[in-house]
Amino acid sequence: MIQILPMGKDRLAALCQEKNIRPGEAPLRGCVAAAREETLGWCLAAEGEPCLVLGLEAEDPHVGDGLLRAVLFPLYQAGRKGYRFACTPGGPLPAGYALQGEGSLDELFTPCSERRKDP
Repeated sequence: MIQILPMGKDRLAALCQEKNIRPGEAPLRGCVAAAREETLGWCLAAEGEPCLVLGLEAEDPHVGDGLLRAVLFPLYQAGRKGYRFACTPGGPLPAGYALQGEGSLDELFTPCSERRKDP
């Protein structure tokens, strides 16, 4: 079973140091994906508008998708509207993510049944 768990402050700080990530002043959110003792990936984002994805590593596109959604959804619930990547993700992602420029969190999290349909 794959688990996606939030990172505590100590693990966030260690990851930033290990990956040479300079987060700036914005609060950070991070998650790690694991299957038993094996780490499958991680994601780190800074709160802001737009939210800045500081790093993402996952070999499986579905694990990467789950990590991004786990990190970004609480920010969306808090009223954030957009996201952008600070660097190229370390692994493939499913279609639908804006890898360059700013992406819309509404597009990621609005249920299909509630999306506006163009005539």
